Amino acid sequence: MVRGKTVLDYGCGLGRQVLAMKAAGAVRVVGYDPYPKFVDDRPEGVEFRSDLPRERYDVVLNSSSFEHLADPVRDFETMRDLARERLVITWAEPFYSPTGSHMGFFTRVPWVNLLFPERSVFLVRSLYRQDGARRYEEAGLGGALNRMTVARFEEIVRLHKRDMRVEFQRNYATRALPLATAIPVMRELLTSACTCVLSAPDRRTLMSGNSRGPRQSR
Repeated sequence: MVRGKTVLDYGCGLGRQVLAMKAAGAVRVVGYDPYPKFVDDRPEGVEFRSDLPRERYDVVLNSSSFEHLADPVRDFETMRDLARERLVITWAEPFYSPTGSHMGFFTRVPWVNLLFPERSVFLVRSLYRQDGARRYEEAGLGGALNRMTVARFEEIVRLHKRDMRVEFQRNYATRALPLATAIPVMRELLTSACTCVLSAPDRRTLMSGNSRGPRQSR
């Protein structure tokens, strides 16, 4: 998917995936993250930046950060507009999953965010993180949670099907439990990761098929 392509890693974190995609044959890879903590190794064709790029890329990847985006709908639309061919979103630990609280650094209790009040969780968390956070949305630089659920993610994708065609979509069950992702309610509790690959339609086709004229980009 990335060989011979230009790629944007949107929310790249340290940037190790950026290096991996360059090694896999991408001609140019840009890692974007508003909280820069990038690796030092920057071979030719690799760039890291903390300001949002404006140019478009063949492939836009968002990996393991969708649950941390402050405004996921806005960021989805930004990634859509930057993707020339494909948008790939893969993320883990939905909010109602066993590790959805992202508090594994101090407790291994599953569903701690469902079993205990938010205030109690953050009182204990304050013993390990001194950032003053009192809510999941405030939990650390670049690590805050938007309480993303499986249903909410699927709704965001569904709302944008006019703009991008779903090539592949799958929810992965915790410990590969059979049928867990197909049962209502249970799928929210037992889905550990979600992946979606979307392709951008030919813009000329989209424009010619719209009697009201081309939609203005945001």
